Amino acid sequence: MGIHPSLASIFSAHGLEPSGSGPVFRTANGEYYGKVARSRRAADQMRGEAASLAAMLRTAPPGLVPRVLGYVDADVGALVTEYADGRGGRGGRQAALGRALAEMHCPPPSEAGAGGGEAVAQNALDKITAYTGKFGFPVPTHCGVTEQDNTWTESWEEFFRDRRLGDLVRRIGEARVNKAWGRCKERAVPLLLGNITPPPVPVPLHGDLWPGNVAGATIYDPAGYYGHGEADLGMTRMFGGFSQAFYDAYHSIHPQSQPHYDQRIRLYELYHHLNHALMFGGGYTGGAVRIMDELADWAEGVRS
Repeated sequence: MGIHPSLASIFSAHGLEPSGSGPVFRTANGEYYGKVARSRRAADQMRGEAASLAAMLRTAPPGLVPRVLGYVDADVGALVTEYADGRGGRGGRQAALGRALAEMHCPPPSEAGAGGGEAVAQNALDKITAYTGKFGFPVPTHCGVTEQDNTWTESWEEFFRDRRLGDLVRRIGEARVNKAWGRCKERAVPLLLGNITPPPVPVPLHGDLWPGNVAGATIYDPAGYYGHGEADLGMTRMFGGFSQAFYDAYHSIHPQSQPHYDQRIRLYELYHHLNHALMFGGGYTGGAVRIMDELADWAEGVRS
């Protein structure tokens, strides 16, 4: 089977002749990863991924995020990026990854375009990566198969409480989840999101930072939005795979927020437990309930 016409058009626009049957293509300029979205749902997911990469590339240091060679925003979408080669593993690159992520977690220049992508991608991506100084994102993005509510919001507390945690609780729709969330929302959330020092500013996030989306010191397959930088650390705790060197390097640039840093990261991790509960059910639901109960109990102790 030959290369899809939409992918071929992206390579052709750059004078490149790809070889290989995909999804990895070899060219004179290196290896690229190309994929085609053949349904409306897949095209919507691809739009979010392309926009996330473009937003991250505005502030990411070289090598952290694959550059976008081209993107076709259509009912049958297409995306070509640099290929993230993970054969070297994460290993001793944990500190470099932590530093690079911290560098990316900065507000983009107000005049920035899509950044990092080549000209063929610019016009399409500039329209869907706008930075407003609010929390959210111009287009929906997907964490796994879950569409995220990225409605622009002035307050980080409101955004993460309602657009992230509360939205998933509503969609799960189980009584025990609702009950645990009611306690956590009332007691823990105001303590953890209502008075953060330094105050959160919206920065480009990866949004789904687990080991499966890391190759060496490169991160890919994002579910991005503009949010509090430390929210990206929540997913790193869920499955492990990130060493203390990673966290030390990150916080050498962005010191831990205060007060209640550890519990706040646990709250950020909760989002991904809820998302897995929504997608897979089973033990993930019980795990999410336990975290909410733990945080609510902790908050009661702080207030007493």
